[in-house]
Amino acid sequence: MLEEKYLEALRKFRLIDDAFFSVCFDDNAKEVEYILRIILEKDDLQVLKVQTQKSLENMYGRSVRFDVFATDTQGKLYNIEVQRTDAGAIPQRARYNSVMLDYHELQKRGEFKELPESFVIFITENDVIGDGEKIYHADRIIRETGKDFNDGTHIIYVNGSFKGEEGKSLDDLIHDFFCANPQEMRHKQLANRVKFLKENRGEVDKMSNSIIAEIFKDELAEAKEKTAEETKQKTLIENIRSMMKKLNLTAQQAMDILEVPEDEQEKYMALI
Repeated sequence: MLEEKYLEALRKFRLIDDAFFSVCFDDNAKEVEYILRIILEKDDLQVLKVQTQKSLENMYGRSVRFDVFATDTQGKLYNIEVQRTDAGAIPQRARYNSVMLDYHELQKRGEFKELPESFVIFITENDVIGDGEKIYHADRIIRETGKDFNDGTHIIYVNGSFKGEEGKSLDDLIHDFFCANPQEMRHKQLANRVKFLKENRGEVDKMSNSIIAEIFKDELAEAKEKTAEETKQKTLIENIRSMMKKLNLTAQQAMDILEVPEDEQEKYMALI
């Protein structure tokens, strides 16, 4: 039964789904470069390094975790987010991501003038901006003159609900982000990557935590809602033990799926 649910969840994954998106592009400069070239219309762009689920700490407030963080050969920074809910892609969220890119880069460089050009890109399931365009570019301008402020920051929204024309690169990319079946995808390079991930047993095993989390997301969400602070430890231990027994997981795997903070895992390990 579990195997059937496991495979069914895997077949349904699309690039717009956060878990699958992260697996697809993790340490994969080639594919990230491919989609950035399409979105930015820069055929000469060369991505140097890619990280998924990269956390940037903020000692003064809320930290942030990027779906994809990339740098290119010119030192430019890229944050790509996939977002299925409008609330998760509001302009203030994009603004904060942009600020966090600057904050951490400034810690390394020290001088404001050394801050590199940065791009925060949201690929959304719905038309978050609401004007029916397939792509929105938000750049600062001087209101009185209409000239670019040239601060080097760029925020871009790709509208996943846009129904475009087959054969146009961006239109086809939007289409592909919502395809569960790689045979229906139009960009063959991305289709081959998705096909490989879904059919190669070794890659499937790497995705096991993401797939299991998807299968049990409703149960996990309900458990989180019911867990009050005073019963958190007891309930969490029960959940870890239950997942270990039912899914034949190690305690470490169960805690990773339940998102137990790393600095608390040793404590729970001793209690299990």
